[in-house]
Amino acid sequence: MTAPQDLKGKTIAVPFGSTTHFHMMFALEQFGISPKELKVIDMSPPDMVAAWERGDINGGFVWDPALGRMKKKGRVLLTSGDLSNWGKATFDAMVARKGFTDKNPKFACQWVKMVAAADADYRANPGKYGPGTANAKGIAAAVSGDESQVGGVLALYDYPTLQQQISGTWLGGGVQNALKAASEFLKAQGKLDKVLDSYADSANPKFAKMALEGGC
Repeated sequence: MTAPQDLKGKTIAVPFGSTTHFHMMFALEQFGISPKELKVIDMSPPDMVAAWERGDINGGFVWDPALGRMKKKGRVLLTSGDLSNWGKATFDAMVARKGFTDKNPKFACQWVKMVAAADADYRANPGKYGPGTANAKGIAAAVSGDESQVGGVLALYDYPTLQQQISGTWLGGGVQNALKAASEFLKAQGKLDKVLDSYADSANPKFAKMALEGGC
C-alpha cells in the first residue's frame, strides 16, 4: 500500500475506542472511504504486532513501541500529526479538579510552568534525550520503557509553547472542540452514555497565562 485509497478491501487493525481508532475513522472520512470498504478489526498493540509479523493483517494504526516494530516491514501512510493539522487533534493532557485549582491556583501555575520548562528544554536540546543520556534513562525508568526508544518516541510529539497553548488552536478553543469530537466518537462506540451540549469550560488557559505573566 502506498496511499490511503489502497486501504479498500484490506484488513486493518486498530485498538477500538483509542485515539488511533478515532483518527482512523476521521482519515477514512477525509479520503471518502466508507468503513464498509475495508475490514477494521479490534486488536491490542502486542496482538497487532504478532498479526502483522504473521501476515494476518495488511496494516494497523498504533503507537510506539508497536509502531516501531511494524515499520521494519512496512511504511507509514498517515500520522496522527497529519490528522491533527486537518482539524481533529489528539493529545496528552493534564487534568485537575476545578475545586482543587480554585483553592491552589499558585500550585497549578507552578506545575504548568515546570512542565513548560521541560518542554522548552526538549525543543532546544532533543539530543539530550537520546540513548545513553541521563534524561532517556530517567524517562525509561519512570515508565518501565526501553531507554533506546525514548528519543524516537519523544520525536513523534509536538510540544507547544505556553503562548501557543493559550491560543485558539489549543486551550482557547481547539481543545474544547477536540473533546466534543472525541466524545461523539466514543458515544458512537458505546463508551459514553451521552455527549455534553458544550465543552466550553472543559479547558482553561488561566494557569498558562499566569505562568507567562510571572504569576508564579
